[in-house]
Amino acid sequence: MFEIFTQGFSLLNLLSVLAFFTTVGLFFCGIPICRQIWKRKDTKEISGAPFLMGVVGGCCWMTYGLLKNDGTVKWVTACQVILYSTYTVFYWCMTKKKLWITLKVLGVIGICTSLVLGVHFLGMKIFHPLGIVCLTLNIADFAAPLAGIRVVIRRWATSTLPLPLCIANFLVSTEWFLYGLLKNDFYLIFPNGVGSLLAFIQLLLFVVLPRKPGQRAPVVRLWLWIRGVKVEETKEIVAELGECDEKKMNRAQRWSQKIKMNVSTVAEELENVIYQLPTKDQFAYTHKIGDDDSSSEKTVETIEEKKPVVAVNPAVEAVKDADFERKVRNSLRAAQEARESALRRTISSPDLSD
Repeated sequence: MFEIFTQGFSLLNLLSVLAFFTTVGLFFCGIPICRQIWKRKDTKEISGAPFLMGVVGGCCWMTYGLLKNDGTVKWVTACQVILYSTYTVFYWCMTKKKLWITLKVLGVIGICTSLVLGVHFLGMKIFHPLGIVCLTLNIADFAAPLAGIRVVIRRWATSTLPLPLCIANFLVSTEWFLYGLLKNDFYLIFPNGVGSLLAFIQLLLFVVLPRKPGQRAPVVRLWLWIRGVKVEETKEIVAELGECDEKKMNRAQRWSQKIKMNVSTVAEELENVIYQLPTKDQFAYTHKIGDDDSSSEKTVETIEEKKPVVAVNPAVEAVKDADFERKVRNSLRAAQEARESALRRTISSPDLSD
């Protein structure tokens, strides 16, 4: 691979060095994912499949390089296996539910072991089957970003496509395509040619489509600039409002829910008052207003809570009733006697009309 320093400059040696550094640099894309896992202290909602597939793909291409005795392929894939194995170990350590990921890791170890044993015992007999497997894995790897094309077409913007990854895929696939042409290796030419074409199509989308909805595409802006037309860019108002006012909307929703709850409680209290009117107990509140609001104070008190509760003795009540009846009877008797006395005095008085 480093023959450029010993055998002099050539296009093949230059491509070997460039392919090594650019491809290994692309393998460091797993570091941001590991940083995200470290911040979360968990692997929830983050799949470990890219790390495992990186190990499998690296082992396939490394055994292919061993059979072909290609130094560039062997060194690049050895770095791939080491880096992706490190990512996998980190993912396993940070995962709380380790059973499923452990089974997957054991499966990957079994595949890699079988590849090494196959190369050792069968040699060149598995060269073409192994080349087909490597070819398929490479095409799948380059086609992975195409999963977001549907979203790009629907939004008519490229904000969901990772531009650095698309550029890196284009450079790496083009370098390996040219390297395969110089080496006359079909299993390097075909997958990297397809990958270079797919990456080029993705890069074209960044030219003909705007970066965000509401903006103009770079090719349109270039055409307007050539014609000397100045046009102000529009902003993606919906996204900005969603980011800026999210907390305010949440507070408004909580406040509206609280108001609805209190209004429904007041309605229940009014219904209770109307129901208690026939029994003259219409002020028997249930104290539901403001129970859910910890910051509010209960201002409604019942009459029963203000009055002291006194135990009632039936014997005492009977004595009071008898005393009340006796007083009423005596009052009526006294009034009757007063009327009779007045009547007798009137009858016995002399007639002075004569």
